[in-house]
Amino acid sequence: MHAEEAYVLSPADVSNIRKYVQHKYGALPQEKKTEMIADAVNRIIHKQLPSFDESIKRQVTAQLIRTAVLEQKRPVRADDIFAACLLLLDEREQEIEQPMHQWVEKQLSSVVEIGRYRQAMDKLRSSIERTDMSAVPLPNASLSVNESWLQLKNDLQPADDDQLANELLRAEGSGSSGLAEVIPLPLPLASQNAPVPRKRSNHAIVYGLLSLLLVSVSLLYGESLTRTLRGTQPEPAILAPIEPVEIVELDGLPQELRYVEIDKKRLTQYLKGKSSILARQPYLDAIIAQAKSFDIHPLLLFAITGQEQAFVPTTNKQAKDIANNPFNVFHSWKEYNTTISDSAEIASRTIVNLSKGRPEGMDPFTWINRKYAEDPNWSNGVRSIFASMKQYVETTSKK
Repeated sequence: MHAEEAYVLSPADVSNIRKYVQHKYGALPQEKKTEMIADAVNRIIHKQLPSFDESIKRQVTAQLIRTAVLEQKRPVRADDIFAACLLLLDEREQEIEQPMHQWVEKQLSSVVEIGRYRQAMDKLRSSIERTDMSAVPLPNASLSVNESWLQLKNDLQPADDDQLANELLRAEGSGSSGLAEVIPLPLPLASQNAPVPRKRSNHAIVYGLLSLLLVSVSLLYGESLTRTLRGTQPEPAILAPIEPVEIVELDGLPQELRYVEIDKKRLTQYLKGKSSILARQPYLDAIIAQAKSFDIHPLLLFAITGQEQAFVPTTNKQAKDIANNPFNVFHSWKEYNTTISDSAEIASRTIVNLSKGRPEGMDPFTWINRKYAEDPNWSNGVRSIFASMKQYVETTSKK
């Protein structure tokens, strides 16, 4: 059984988040409160990952949510993060190795020399290759990979000479993000010929300095955590009210892409012309409702579904599954299959966030494209579909 401190997101954490949302937003619909809790869980996991690029962190987060949270319905642990990184990424690449090395040091609360780390990882990689783990997907291989994580921890246990340097770090545990700046501090090791009293004096000075740093970090971390739980400085994902102007600051979405009332009858006709399952309920109203909540033109969301999934034609045998996430948020509908309301909210929030900071004169579709999709022609497709839908809905509605 895993100890409580081994959890990145413990049962107590989930319970506290749920209680807080229920108490603070008891009047909201249960579906909305569930979405707020899920978003909070997503952000917590995201922050506990190694310091990869954001695109890589999103990939790993989606994998962990799909396997540990949705499929296995259990808290996420440090060994789950290690398993996801090990099986999704090439840890030998520089942009992966350095953050992974730092993350392992943080989990072990110990300074690990890079050569020793690489030797342990090579040993671990050989073990995985011998069991042919590289061909096994994460959900079916997590136990073996977690055993490998235990092997890595055993291989990287600090030597006796490192005991004093790591003593305070172990006391803090793996949960404090503030220790990231403390872990790499080098400690001068006295030579064997140095007088005993001098050696003890150096240790006392180092111990005292680290103690001051540890107390400062702990106080700052505790104050930050208290403010978050009490709501004095809430994160937008947990505490965002449903009024659109208070959820996010819209400083980059142009007026022509802001919310307007549309002719639902004409929109339905357009979608039926594409044999789209999105013309039905609950899909149609759910997308429009999220567009209104985030002050986004509804046709923009529908245009994205057209680009991503050709409006999800009913002739597709998997239409109902695809319709749960026709925006392909968190990479694809296969990896993140949820509800249409949830995926529409995530897509809307993403559009608003990616629209921020848009330079004057920059096309909004192109600006959103830079992070929403890897295909550089994605913006051209969405722009064209949006214009076509807008012309059809507005022109025919005036006849």
